[in-house]
Amino acid sequence: MMPATRTLANATLACTLVLAALPGLSQTATPMPAEAPKAAPAATPKLTTPPVTTVPSLAATPATLFNRGIILLDPAHGGLDSGSRISDSILEKDVTLNLAFKLRSLLSARGFSVVMTRDSDAATPPGATNPLTLDDRAGTANRAHPVACLLLHATAAGSGVHLYSSELDPTPGEPLANPWLTAQAPWVTQSERLQKQLGLALTRAGIPLVNSRASVRPVDSLTCPALVIELAPQGGDTSTLNDSGYQQHVAEAIASALVFWKGQAQQPARLDQPPLVTTTPPPAPGAKP
Repeated sequence: MMPATRTLANATLACTLVLAALPGLSQTATPMPAEAPKAAPAATPKLTTPPVTTVPSLAATPATLFNRGIILLDPAHGGLDSGSRISDSILEKDVTLNLAFKLRSLLSARGFSVVMTRDSDAATPPGATNPLTLDDRAGTANRAHPVACLLLHATAAGSGVHLYSSELDPTPGEPLANPWLTAQAPWVTQSERLQKQLGLALTRAGIPLVNSRASVRPVDSLTCPALVIELAPQGGDTSTLNDSGYQQHVAEAIASALVFWKGQAQQPARLDQPPLVTTTPPPAPGAKP
C-alpha cells in the first residue's frame, strides 16, 4: 500500500471509531425521512346570520294580576254617615259591618285573606283624621288586587239579597291607563259571571234574589270583579236585617260561592299593547358585514 493511501485509510478508520462511540448514532447512515405532505388549509366556517329573536316588551304584560286568595269587603257607610235608617234601632252602617264580620270569619276559615275598607264604626283610614271617602275605598280595593270586591249595603225594601253589577258597557279588554270613573268596564263581564255564581248559591240556600245593574259608587272605579250586595229583610220583616242567624245564613251562601269563584275568575286581556320589540344579536367577531 502506498503511504498516501495508507494515511487516508487510517483517517477513515479513526472517523468511523469516533462516530461509533457517540450515542444514538450508528455507523449506517439513516436516510432522511420524506417530507410530510402539507395539510390542506382548514375550511373557513360558513358564517350564518343569527336568528332574529322576538320578545314582548314589558309594557305588553298585564300591569296587575289579581290575587286569587284575597277578597275585598267594603261595609258601606260608617261614622257620621249612617246610611239608610232601617228603623229607630237599625242603621245601615251597622248591618253592613256585622255582615262583613261574618263574611270575614267564614272566608278566613276557607283560606282567604280578607281586606276590609273599615272594621269599626269610625270610617276613618288608620292614622288619618278625615273620613273615608268613596275614592279611598276604591283605592284600597285596587291596591289589594282581589279576586272579588263585595260592596255591602242594606235596605228595608224587598226581601232577600239584591245583587248589582256595574251599568258600564263591558270593553273587550283592559287599556294601559284606565279613567278612574270607568275603570270597571274591562271587568264587567267577570263581574257578571261572579254575580251569576253568587246568585246560584243564594237561590240554592233558599234566599230570595234580585239581579240587576246599578252604578253605585265606587263600583265603577274598581279594577276587579265587583258586585254590590244589598241585604234586604227576610220575609219583609225589617227587624230581620239585624238578626244574626239570617246574616249568617246569607254569609255562608256567599262564602261557599266564592270558593268556586276562586278557580274560575279570569284576568281581562290587555288593550293598546305596544308592538313587539325585535332584537337581533350582534354578529360573531370577524364576521363580514
